[in-house]
Amino acid sequence: MTRKSATTIRWRAAAVLSAALGMAACATDVPPPTAQLGAASQAVQEAERANALQYAPVALQSARDKLAAADKAMRADERTRARRLAEEARVDAELATVTSQRAVTQQAASAVAKSAVPNTPRSAAAPNVAPVYSGSTLGSTPPSDPSGSSYPSPSAVPPAPAGSLGTINGTSAGNSWGYSYPEVRQ
Repeated sequence: MTRKSATTIRWRAAAVLSAALGMAACATDVPPPTAQLGAASQAVQEAERANALQYAPVALQSARDKLAAADKAMRADERTRARRLAEEARVDAELATVTSQRAVTQQAASAVAKSAVPNTPRSAAAPNVAPVYSGSTLGSTPPSDPSGSSYPSPSAVPPAPAGSLGTINGTSAGNSWGYSYPEVRQ
């Protein structure tokens, strides 16, 4: 081998090695997780506005701790760790927000349920009027039925006005608006 070809081989090897190292450096270069840190910080602030300190203090504190650790990792140039901690902080803050909103909603529903049930006795002016049940079970007591059913008996439902429903063997097989049901006619 000549001296010239040995030098050429060394230069080529050095070029290939530096290209490989350059590509490896670009592949491991993680961009700074500024978007994740911003989203996590915003989620923590939203949890604080949702009163999570009262209703979800553990999740809120976990989010704060992870956000602080993500900031510290970012200053230490540990970008992958900072990104992971920021994402975990955002998820913990969202959990705190949802938990707090759920607790507030349950309190409001409980207050509505208590105010929906009047504590006044039935009026003496309408003793024969049956109570109206809308299907809600908030504080209402269904009528007692010997069969054990919680629905009113069929006899409690008033009959439809005459002529409002179609009759099969009578004069009409339609409704009060004049629409005829051909499949009902015989």
